[in-house]
Amino acid sequence: MNDPANADEGPVPSRTLNCNRRTRLVILIGVCCVGFFIADVATPTCFKDAFPAMLALGVVTAQLTVICVWGTLVRGTFWIRLPWTLLLLVLSWCAFAWGITLENGKPDTESMLGTAVLLMFGFVTSFVPLKIAAMCFRWQIVQDSADDQNAGRDSRYAIRDIMIGTLLLALSMGIGRAMLPDEDISFTRVLHASGLDNAEPLIAITIYGIVSLLVKLPCIWISLGEKAEKIKSKIGLWVVYCLVLAIFEIGLLTALLGSPGSQSQELFAGMIISHQIMGAIMLGVCLALRGLGYQLERSLSRKAEHKSEDESNATTSVPDPESV
Repeated sequence: MNDPANADEGPVPSRTLNCNRRTRLVILIGVCCVGFFIADVATPTCFKDAFPAMLALGVVTAQLTVICVWGTLVRGTFWIRLPWTLLLLVLSWCAFAWGITLENGKPDTESMLGTAVLLMFGFVTSFVPLKIAAMCFRWQIVQDSADDQNAGRDSRYAIRDIMIGTLLLALSMGIGRAMLPDEDISFTRVLHASGLDNAEPLIAITIYGIVSLLVKLPCIWISLGEKAEKIKSKIGLWVVYCLVLAIFEIGLLTALLGSPGSQSQELFAGMIISHQIMGAIMLGVCLALRGLGYQLERSLSRKAEHKSEDESNATTSVPDPESV
């Protein structure tokens, strides 16, 4: 005969495991937020020279990709995560604006808004391809636990999450607006400050964004979708692949825009290391998520999911012959 006391102790290890995972996930999120915030504040001081500017650009690009991965690939309702995704983007801009103020000794409206345009440009170029991959190929990041599977279908907190995310987004936008001086400025001046009104910077940023996307996508797959025993070898191949892409990017930029001049060596070296830093950050964050039980999987289509549910219900409804 089973002891009721022992029966109550059964679920405890599972609850303890989920609690530990949740704690480690909160720690990971906190480390990422603090680290990226410090990097955003320090970034405006790095753009005086080509080499540190490229390194800072690699960190910022990795940050935008982490935000976009959470907003597009993590299992759950997209519209619930959207306000939180925009909140992270606005907080990132607030850190940049603070860094610009510290660097110049006073708020610079053109630089702040120009940075906002560049951030939005980088966000869109990362967000849209990942969203297409999530919609067309049904890739999603899931946690290998029953609680996560049940939570994916539970919409009790949908309205609450949307309201909290929207409230925090509004507060962060209010803080960002308060950081801007009361100055009328045209969109033309803002676009000029971002550099996107000139053909050469626009071409350079576009090529860098495309190559960065080709660098980051394998990192997501290696860390979350590949088998554990193949991760080390695939990372080694990725390092070579990343180097080849950087050399191709340098050749393409030189062919289209010409030599950058006296800082060409610093710029090209910074570009090569920038992609490596970007990939290292993505691999580190995604491998940490894998350690918490997250992995990249292809979800079933809705028809297949409903069919699986119907078959499961039909199986459970069949009476046990021994009970008849």
